[in-house]
Amino acid sequence: MVPEALTPAFVLHSRKYGEAHLLVDMFTFTAGRMPLMVRGAASVKSKRRGVLQPFNPLLIAWSGRGSIFNLKQVEQRSYYSLPQGKALYSGFYLNELLIRLVDQHQPVPELFLSYDKTIADLSSRDHLDLSLRHFELELLQSLGYGVDLLYEGHSDTAICADICYNYEPEIGFKRTQVGETYLVKGDTLIALSRRQALDLRQYREARELMRHILHFYLGDKPLKSREFFSIFS
Repeated sequence: MVPEALTPAFVLHSRKYGEAHLLVDMFTFTAGRMPLMVRGAASVKSKRRGVLQPFNPLLIAWSGRGSIFNLKQVEQRSYYSLPQGKALYSGFYLNELLIRLVDQHQPVPELFLSYDKTIADLSSRDHLDLSLRHFELELLQSLGYGVDLLYEGHSDTAICADICYNYEPEIGFKRTQVGETYLVKGDTLIALSRRQALDLRQYREARELMRHILHFYLGDKPLKSREFFSIFS
């Protein structure tokens, strides 16, 4: 798919290709994830090299045929204060999720808008953990694996704030039995669904819940970005 006009995009990852070129994994509004060849960008003299950095909001156009297109044009779309510290590694975590779970050439415009907003949140360092949880939920929704936070699995029974639940992937939430360890309380699920602020217990439960759900789709290969989170935990 070749755009007729510039389209919003972000760099997810890049690597050197040959002596002078870069192969860049882009996340675009119109075409989803796509690999783009950027000729000459590996050179220290390349003006494009400084622009093609993760978390920079870009406008791009590309041309060519086949599975890998050539970057034709790139410019800065807007300016954020780039994430630092925990926010920076949170951004790498988002990028790794997209690379692992979103197929190339699969348009997901709503997910792109969510990513754009989340990167802005990370740059302003506002509600980092809550922003990550909401993005994770929207990622799953866009892939067809949406999590119903307000009803028990395969049921029209509403989630209750004072009940404890476990989660079974592709089935949903199930009430815990007496003496059984639980993953999350109902008040956490309700707060997540309403995008409300979470207390410390709810933050912890929401994080463990999403880690549990995402593991089902990611498999046993660990996320590299999670290795860095221990520095800030």
